[in-house]
Amino acid sequence: MRTDTLPPEFSEIAHLVGYVQKKSANEFSGSCPQCGGAVHKDGSLPDRFVMFRVGRYGFPLGFCRNCGFRWTAKTGKTPSQEDVDEWRKNQIEVEKARKQAAERALEFLQADHAWNRFFLQNNSYSLGIFESWGVSKAWIDYLQLGLIPDYVLKSGDEQYHSPAFTIPIWNVGGVVQNIKLRLANPRESRDRYRNFYSMGQSFLFVPLYDLPLEGVGVLVEGEKKSIVMEQKLDNPKYRVVGLQSKTPSEEVVSQLKKFEAIYLWLDPDANNIEYDKSGRIMETANERMVRILGKERVRIVDCPIKSDDGILQGMNPMNYIRMAKKA
Repeated sequence: MRTDTLPPEFSEIAHLVGYVQKKSANEFSGSCPQCGGAVHKDGSLPDRFVMFRVGRYGFPLGFCRNCGFRWTAKTGKTPSQEDVDEWRKNQIEVEKARKQAAERALEFLQADHAWNRFFLQNNSYSLGIFESWGVSKAWIDYLQLGLIPDYVLKSGDEQYHSPAFTIPIWNVGGVVQNIKLRLANPRESRDRYRNFYSMGQSFLFVPLYDLPLEGVGVLVEGEKKSIVMEQKLDNPKYRVVGLQSKTPSEEVVSQLKKFEAIYLWLDPDANNIEYDKSGRIMETANERMVRILGKERVRIVDCPIKSDDGILQGMNPMNYIRMAKKA
């Protein structure tokens, strides 16, 4: 069974921890180095050993909720129960502060309507780029795709300028949760996509935001792919949703609970086989999504190229949806 990658901070005990699951950028869980742990009867993975990349004292911390085993890489000594309780309390406060900051940013975003300003800055250059993606003028207007002619990007200690194309991250009800930026001239591939506001979380992108998330869902990676797919399908039976990551949080995925069936159409590398440092096969992105969504309602779409590239080359996505296999 494939699992998520254990961070390098825990390399010392990586060979002792199995079924690793990523809960957040800082928190992981798995079986315990001391008392073990196996897959539960319902198929869920053991998560008794909780690991934080940055603990209370600024170094990695792990503790078992079953046997009480505790581990830290910094000192090699076992933290006390009081240390663990204090750290868990501190984590709750950190998460609370993060959510409050995200809520404030969202409130400002809704009041500022920056995406509308960027939409009004469109010119022949940006409209031509959107159309080269396969997005029609009607959809450009509906989604208010826009342009920042001179976006200043901070990269380490330096900064540089580039035009940036803007995509409001719409959700059901016409709520804009953030604004995705796609740089025209990124210096590094990691700079290509940026969020306009830093909120410390990802969102679903729902191109056809006037309708509820129910019926049959088609999940693809990224905003651009979901726009192109929604436009091409043009079928009220299917609701296309864009994921901002191959491995979205379970909180984000929970918003898809009303879908009676889901076609999972991730990029081809979602099936790539990778190994952790101990040689164990890790869980693929597709396998993880199936586990979280529930395999009884998931169908896997197997397409050799990225969906938007295929559509631009004349591919009919319905042909691949019809051939999708049960998870």
